[in-house]
Amino acid sequence: MNQVTLNDIGTPEDFLRAIDESMKEFFVGDIVNGTVVQIDREGILLDIGCKTEGHIPKKEVSAKRLFDIEDIVSIGQVLQATVIGLDDEGYVLSMKEAEVEILWNSVEAIWNSDEKIVSGEITRIVKGGMIVDIGLRAFLPASQFHVDKSEDLANYVGQRVDAKIIQFDRAKGNIVISRKALVEFDQKEDKKIQFSKLAVGQVHTGKVSGITNFGVFVSLGLVSGLVHGSKMGKLTPDQFAISSSIQVEIIDIDFEKDRLSLAYKG
Repeated sequence: MNQVTLNDIGTPEDFLRAIDESMKEFFVGDIVNGTVVQIDREGILLDIGCKTEGHIPKKEVSAKRLFDIEDIVSIGQVLQATVIGLDDEGYVLSMKEAEVEILWNSVEAIWNSDEKIVSGEITRIVKGGMIVDIGLRAFLPASQFHVDKSEDLANYVGQRVDAKIIQFDRAKGNIVISRKALVEFDQKEDKKIQFSKLAVGQVHTGKVSGITNFGVFVSLGLVSGLVHGSKMGKLTPDQFAISSSIQVEIIDIDFEKDRLSLAYKG
């Protein structure tokens, strides 16, 4: 029986070259599949079918701020990763690249929806506002946070907030969100619900919210109406006080303009 010897394929250099040529070669941007062969605190080692293994640094494992690698992958698991570089140890890979792409697609879908609502954790305070982790980095301006201006924003770090996307530019990696817009939207929806429950002839107790020479405005929760001077009996507008409680009767409702006409009852 004939045996194949090194001489059959040339010199040792030829032999090594033949091995090299039989191995796969990847370039930055390529997607590779590999099997997890090692996990440590530095990252993940992948067998990707090359003469050198692929290494996923911990910072490239996930787009999440805090995580345990072993909660995400396990030895023997087959992963898909993106080639982001080449160093002395071999290919440098990233699982985060694909994850970030998925996150951008998800947030963009929310931006294109009617609600545009996201949820995330406030991670730090920056000039003019705060950074919120919604999977991606989003900026929440202080003016859009809907809290008292005298409050120390640092007290909110670590808290979760719901907010509405008000600016989205994927090309620039720019996401701006607003807590104020969400609160105002919720209030508007609640106002519609309350308004739909009102009817002519109903009597309510409300608070005087404004005084003019032709009448007074009365707040009935989220909605308000006008008591015209002609509907005050013997009283005049200057006899009412801001925030005082009075009873009023609904005498007309303009659903299209969200307006109430009221009459003073006492």
